Amino acid sequence: MAGTKYGDLVKKLSFREGRGGANAKELVFVGGDEMAGFEFNFIVGVYNQTGDWAPNRGAHAHTFDECLLFFGYDDKDMSYLGSDMELSLGKELEKHKFSVPTVAVAPKGVPHCPLVTEKVYKPFGHFHLALAAKYSGEGVKAEGTTDGKKYRHLVKQFRVKKGTGGADAVQTISMSGAELEGLNLNFTMGLYNKTGPWSLGEVAHVHPYDECLIFFGHNTDNLSYLGAELTIDIGGEHEKHTFSDPTVVSIPRGLPHFPIVCKKVERPYRVMRVGLGPRYVSSKAV
Repeated sequence: MAGTKYGDLVKKLSFREGRGGANAKELVFVGGDEMAGFEFNFIVGVYNQTGDWAPNRGAHAHTFDECLLFFGYDDKDMSYLGSDMELSLGKELEKHKFSVPTVAVAPKGVPHCPLVTEKVYKPFGHFHLALAAKYSGEGVKAEGTTDGKKYRHLVKQFRVKKGTGGADAVQTISMSGAELEGLNLNFTMGLYNKTGPWSLGEVAHVHPYDECLIFFGHNTDNLSYLGAELTIDIGGEHEKHTFSDPTVVSIPRGLPHFPIVCKKVERPYRVMRVGLGPRYVSSKAV
């Protein structure tokens, strides 16, 4: 927002047409240069076709840690994925199948893919959360075999919990670094459907790590539609920023933020909170 102190921290998500086929129908790719220089990049998109996401490319690996999240866009139930998936892990291409919301952890150097959508019942979503400002990868030659369980610990079903409701999330999924093979990462995805102040008007707080809040909608025919209008206060000055499009808000460590108020809801929406620390920690802003 031009002319404001913290406007550069609030960015509309510009979704674009994806590769199609089994790969994304529509997605957005955001790098650290767009998030206050964070050592973090992410993709979120919608998928609706069967097949290999990257035909003939096989496995690849990164020099950074990454999580691959698979979720559904159902308006009422975060425990529904809407597809049957198969992901290969390791240079041995050990196959893992799942049909519920799942996160696959890919620590630096661990090969992953091919990634195959076997069946689609309803368009579904995917995030990658990568701990580097820029995305890069290198192909890995397949070799060897396993007993089918060597990498099983890297594939984790989401545990959906009931939220507090009201203007707060009605359902949540949260994971910390201890649940993500020791990654320097914690996240919470929440499903929201009511107006009002979050956390009963919680006062401003700070974190000892960088954090981003990713607001996105459920319209799988148009991910540029958020379906809600929200206001967030940023900084000790309580500079207010209002948005009604899918948006990422970047919060550098130590920067006060909150309250967040949902002013209008036309359709349930999601928020992915990502903290670049091993567990969620906050304290009241001075």
